[in-house]
Amino acid sequence: MPYITEELWQALPHQGSTLMQARWPAHAADAVDSSALTHFDSLKELVRGVRNARTEYGLEQARKVAAVLVVSDSDLRQVVQQEIPVICLLAKLEPSKVSVVATAAEAAAAAPPGGSVSVLVNEGLQLLLPLAGLFDVDKELARLAKQKTKVEKELGGIMGRLNNPKFVEKASAEYIAEVRSQAADAQDRLSSIEAKLKQVQELQASSQQ
Repeated sequence: MPYITEELWQALPHQGSTLMQARWPAHAADAVDSSALTHFDSLKELVRGVRNARTEYGLEQARKVAAVLVVSDSDLRQVVQQEIPVICLLAKLEPSKVSVVATAAEAAAAAPPGGSVSVLVNEGLQLLLPLAGLFDVDKELARLAKQKTKVEKELGGIMGRLNNPKFVEKASAEYIAEVRSQAADAQDRLSSIEAKLKQVQELQASSQQ
């Protein structure tokens, strides 16, 4: 809608009589704030981490939850604290129940009783979500156990091929590399499932104490 763009341009400081005849704007390379871009990416990953956890554990979309945000970098921690209202809005967190701390020890002290799900967003950025009582633990354990069995079977089949001398002898180097990549991917998925199983089991144990 060019007429809306023109109206907006006219309302801003500008040179010339019309946007249609204005030169394309240019900016200096040193005008880019790389630190701000890095912080923005971390905030996006943080919100994505909460959303993924909410979906994975089947939380109601409208339910707001508590969270402890562990941010080791002091500059990023300050940015996170400033943007808490936006983070809470996008990730469906309860603002009065969100804490921002610097270390795991502080996180353990700030986390409410009953156990928490831990999500590693990136190096130096982690979140704890106290989800005890907010999802069906037995159902989640059964789901993860089923996934684990499926991936173990898949990994066993892949490793069976790689450990077969005839397969290694006849297959091309490219195909062997592809199968090894499949094995690594399956192993990563299995490790992730096992870590989640451990978390949910610990959450179940904490809620029963």
